[in-house]
Amino acid sequence: MGKNGVGAPNPAYREPDSPAGGAAGQIALSSAEAITYTFSLVNRAGDKAVAYFYGRLFAENPELRALFPAAMDVQRDRLFHALTRIVHSLSRPEEMEPYLCQLGLDHRKYGVEAEHYPAVGRALLATLCKFAGDEWTPEAAAAWAGAYGLATQLMTSAAEESAQQSPAWWSAEVVGHELRTPTLAVLTMRPDHPFPYQAGQYVSIQSVRWHRVWRPFSVANAPRPDGLLTFHVRAVPGGWVSSALVNHTKVGDRVNLGPPQGCMTLAAGSDGGLFCVAGGSGLAPIKALIEQAIADSAPGQRRRIRLLVGACRRSDLYDLPDLWRLESYYPWLRITTAVSDDPDYSGMRGMLPDIVARQLPHKGDDVYISGPSKMVHKTIRTLSAAGLRKWSIHADLADIPGELTSVAG
Repeated sequence: MGKNGVGAPNPAYREPDSPAGGAAGQIALSSAEAITYTFSLVNRAGDKAVAYFYGRLFAENPELRALFPAAMDVQRDRLFHALTRIVHSLSRPEEMEPYLCQLGLDHRKYGVEAEHYPAVGRALLATLCKFAGDEWTPEAAAAWAGAYGLATQLMTSAAEESAQQSPAWWSAEVVGHELRTPTLAVLTMRPDHPFPYQAGQYVSIQSVRWHRVWRPFSVANAPRPDGLLTFHVRAVPGGWVSSALVNHTKVGDRVNLGPPQGCMTLAAGSDGGLFCVAGGSGLAPIKALIEQAIADSAPGQRRRIRLLVGACRRSDLYDLPDLWRLESYYPWLRITTAVSDDPDYSGMRGMLPDIVARQLPHKGDDVYISGPSKMVHKTIRTLSAAGLRKWSIHADLADIPGELTSVAG
């Protein structure tokens, strides 16, 4: 074992002076292959590798521990999730670059600064060295150092540009808290300063009960003149933030809001119909998108909108009064509800993907899907079997593991 008990370095490992100084540009094919292969070896170690990484990081840089939440279980999942996403997109820079830029923006609310990245890079490369074994060659080390340098450059540049235009987070007051079911609440918040976002996006929320613990929830309304934000929050087992917001938050309390994220927004320039599928609290971003589509509709050019809302039981259809009001205001909106596990329900019964198979969108429709990830994926497969190219499909599954099955909460 080496200093601090973190293990002796592999002789083949060459730690760069600063991992943040890698070359910009696309990753060469040979480098991408080396990165993918060595990461597959490290990935097999699972929690051991993640624990080693954080142990090394905090042993060498104890001041960084304050940037992380007290409980590290979800944080450990996030690290490998982010690395997996980056590694899998190495050959698709058009996907990797937006993801890394958004990651850089997201890091701002944790207090991450540019000078923190080299320490993280050293711990990462040391972890790869330890768990890749004999496969950690000088070529692999150089490939990872270059990739990390590029990633750091993208993240820090995005963060610096964002810092010139907006704060790292917004403070907001809870002005409404309505418990719709024993486990789901509709919260309305008023940010202290203007909060720019687009309908369909999601926001990370930090409760005052849990320091440095953030969870994403979709905004359930289109931007409004009064600036209020509504969220549909379901308390899930083990969900620190969701449980705090549902069960321990009241009007007058304050929360912090991270920057808006997500790309499930209305397609620019599209004037076709909307076909929306919402499962559970996945209704939140869908409702915001429908509100925005209605607001954008010009007289004589009303967009046809179809909404399928699914839940396990009739009591889980928590937002029906608001939906019916919306339908009565906008006759071009048709709403269908379905319940899967309630034998006493007199309406349509079944799983949403099966209902979609029977009531397919019109050709040229924009399709928006939100809810539990299994439902979203199965619905997409259903549409694919029916002829995927007939529609433009939009879904925004959460990139952050933890409380959410989708970004809807």
